[in-house]
Amino acid sequence: MTDTDRRVAAGVVAATAVALVARFLALGYRVAHWDEGRVGYWILRYAETGRYTYHPIVHGPFLFQVNRFVFDVAGASDATMRTVVALVGGLLPLTAWLLRDRLSRVETVVLAVALAANPLLLYYSRFMRNDALLAAFAFAAFAFLVRAYDTGRRRHLYAGALALGLAFTTKENALVYVACWIGALALLLDWLLVTARARDRSAGTALRERAVATARGLRRWARDVVGAVVVFFAVVVFFYAPRPELGHALTHPSEFPGVVSRATIGSVEKFADTWVGGHPHSYVHFLVDDLHTLVGGALVLTLLAVLGFLYDRYTDGGPRPVVAFAGYWGGASLVIYPAISDISAPWAMIHVVVPLAVPAAVGGGLLVRGLPRSLADAVRGRSRDVGIGTVVSLASVAILLGWVAFTGISTAFVHPERSGPLVQYGQPNAHMEDTLAEIDDAVAANANASGPDVLYYGGHFYAASEPAAAPDESFSEPGHWTWRLPLRGTSRRWARERRASATRTR
Repeated sequence: MTDTDRRVAAGVVAATAVALVARFLALGYRVAHWDEGRVGYWILRYAETGRYTYHPIVHGPFLFQVNRFVFDVAGASDATMRTVVALVGGLLPLTAWLLRDRLSRVETVVLAVALAANPLLLYYSRFMRNDALLAAFAFAAFAFLVRAYDTGRRRHLYAGALALGLAFTTKENALVYVACWIGALALLLDWLLVTARARDRSAGTALRERAVATARGLRRWARDVVGAVVVFFAVVVFFYAPRPELGHALTHPSEFPGVVSRATIGSVEKFADTWVGGHPHSYVHFLVDDLHTLVGGALVLTLLAVLGFLYDRYTDGGPRPVVAFAGYWGGASLVIYPAISDISAPWAMIHVVVPLAVPAAVGGGLLVRGLPRSLADAVRGRSRDVGIGTVVSLASVAILLGWVAFTGISTAFVHPERSGPLVQYGQPNAHMEDTLAEIDDAVAANANASGPDVLYYGGHFYAASEPAAAPDESFSEPGHWTWRLPLRGTSRRWARERRASATRTR
């Protein structure tokens, strides 16, 4: 590793360290969102009963399987339920290192900073939800596959397959990622054919040459491609397999085919029954909401992405395939998500922001490179001659970084519950920490006493469906346990730890 590579690596690691600190700092401060409370309740039910089967309404099994382990080790709380998401989101900037051969040194570090500091990614990396996990795993898979192509090292192919498998265990719109990738590859191929004609070569010849080269490469990698597919499906089967049936199948091999079938074919059928067919809504309304989210939580990144994409595309030597691919991917996601979303929610734009971070790194690199050596000399007192270009670049960088820092800090730490472009409407805006602490102290003080620990009073909180056997969609019906959110997940934790139950009264 050269000294330059070490400096780039140090920049990426520093950005990752800042990302981890920002994601874990006061992680349990915000009161649980209704969605966090709902999913957290089902995870605790799974931990109590040992029974799990895939229910599309609460998305993939990743959080169920992983947080069950986290709760067993560290206990259940608002902080621990978000720990895995915070960890994965905090480590996401490391993926920039995998793209170092496709980006300049400055762009590589800027990419890490963008993934670490973007306010939207920061907010939802401190939130127990699958979207940040899906985006991180899918982007890691993309970066590992690019690295495998660049270096010829098989281990990156297997790492990419593992990351892609994990992406599919988080949320069903992992399929949208694959569709966007296929579309982006098609556009890259189209560009190849267009440039071939510009060089007086026939498109057919260029297409045949590319097909032959691809076939030869696949032959050399055939065994490893098969191995990577096996890794992908092993991850999917492990997470989606019903419990405790998976444990039984490991000791009774004759049951294993049935478990695999339920984990794969059965899950696909459930997904189709729940999500295929769409959800009637106004596309324009959802698109406007999504653009509002981008302005409020990713304005700087989006502007830099547009700048970087256009600059890379229309300057000599461009476009670079990785930059163009990521731009197509992010643009397609912006068009697709308003159509497929069942509700208008800020977290959908995570799937736009993450791929756009690559062209944004190019745009950010332009600004950073606009700070010439004369600025460094002026800082050291060697020169007082700082040009207008340096002043503009420095001011732009300062303003953009300041805006990102202000937005990120205000939304993630100062006012994480206040209504805004990053906060979904299911977030309670009342500060309940003192009340919850009093209840927790009372439960702890009476741990050995008989009788209920928590009493819900009034018809609104009467829950005829508690405890519920399986996730369902009857959220609006009176008597449904979700009317107690976000307290339901918290009191479920008390019940689990203290072995007491809440009294249901009318």
